[in-house]
Amino acid sequence: MNTPDIRVAVYAADPLTTAGLIGILSQAATLEVAAGRGADVLVAAEDPAGRELPVLRRAVAELGAVPGVLIAGPLPPSGHRSAADAGVRCLLPHRAARPERLIAEVTAARSAAATSAGRLAAGYDALVEGPALFHEREISVLRLIAEGKDTAEIGAAMGYSQRTVKNILHHAQRRLALRNRAEAVAEAIRAGLI
Repeated sequence: MNTPDIRVAVYAADPLTTAGLIGILSQAATLEVAAGRGADVLVAAEDPAGRELPVLRRAVAELGAVPGVLIAGPLPPSGHRSAADAGVRCLLPHRAARPERLIAEVTAARSAAATSAGRLAAGYDALVEGPALFHEREISVLRLIAEGKDTAEIGAAMGYSQRTVKNILHHAQRRLALRNRAEAVAEAIRAGLI
């Protein structure tokens, strides 16, 4: 029987994200999700829309500076400095925190050298600048759907016909293999776009 090599502490902005991260990290035989002190690596997931780092600050207060992976939305330069000072080795945008990538980054974080705020920002920007998940018009439509607007209200707000709104949604759903509007909104939220 294999024993895990890396003990991982998970901190997130909400219980659902915590459960999801634990589920992802538990897939790797070399990782063990651990609570409290004694963790080798920290995984902290901030609110995608937040520009502060309350989750990371709480984790550092409880664990001390531990090599870590931070999942966050866009941060100001002071956020990159705070993350680097806290021991973050990799800063991932929410949309890049796929299971394989997260497990690989956690595994690498344990032995990675401390990094600078500039390197964290550059790595984050490189991941964000990858192919766009949604186009700007699609994001605008999905944002209005998330607010509870129907097709007619969205068309009126954006100056489009109802048919154009439906076509925008249809093309996004088809391109991304999403079954319905709810899945499209959920994907945009996971990507930190709305």
